Amino acid sequence: MYRVLLPVDTNEARARAQVDAVLEIPATADEIHIDVVHVHDETTPDAEWAAGGFSESYTEEMAANVRESNRIPAAVEAVVDSLEAGDVEYVVHEAVGEPAETILELATEQDSDVIMLGNGDQSPVGKMLFGSIAQDVLLESNRPVTVVPLDDE
Repeated sequence: MYRVLLPVDTNEARARAQVDAVLEIPATADEIHIDVVHVHDETTPDAEWAAGGFSESYTEEMAANVRESNRIPAAVEAVVDSLEAGDVEYVVHEAVGEPAETILELATEQDSDVIMLGNGDQSPVGKMLFGSIAQDVLLESNRPVTVVPLDDE
């Protein structure tokens, strides 16, 4: 089974580009598994409980409750809708922490074959001042990273 870690933020256009790229992977739906992750700074009782690790019951509960949670952005819902329409196996993970570090930890934990990031829309100066999650993941990852650009529409 080919595992893809799909970090999704709040940008729906970027999330749609990412999931479109996933659906173009040359594999059948039963040969691929997508771990959708949303990382945020908000500390919640569920997130504190999960800080010790992503147990199987927690990830199943997150996937089942994705539409009921106010913490999960619409971008994640858009990804879930597309994956369900493509009949692709997925699990939604919610994480709290520094995004690049958390993405890399989850990629190791889930034994992902690839991390598929969306390209940011920051200016070069913005990237210098505020950093780039994609850049941090690219530089620190020990596995392949695919960076998906936003559509020019």
